[in-house]
Amino acid sequence: MVAMLPAWTATLDTAIAAGGQIRVWCSSCRQNRDVDLVALRDRVGGFYSLRNRRCRCRLTPGCPGWNEFDYLNGVFRPLREIEVVEWRLHRFRSAVGG
Repeated sequence: MVAMLPAWTATLDTAIAAGGQIRVWCSSCRQNRDVDLVALRDRVGGFYSLRNRRCRCRLTPGCPGWNEFDYLNGVFRPLREIEVVEWRLHRFRSAVGG
């Protein structure tokens, strides 16, 4: 099964033009907040994409977790392609010997 991401999630410019909503959340501290797409575009440019991206937590000082992104489509859904999810799961299982 392949999950298709909406076209508007391709870049910050397309997300802003579509009025899309993207939220960042942490895998460890579970904090979340809406992403200010315009402010982010001003920092990194309009062609920047949040698809399949993650970074160390910036939501809670000292948190060792990872920030990931979700997009709003009725409910918030992961902003990652299924292949990326499967790859991460494979790496995790390999690391723990499973």
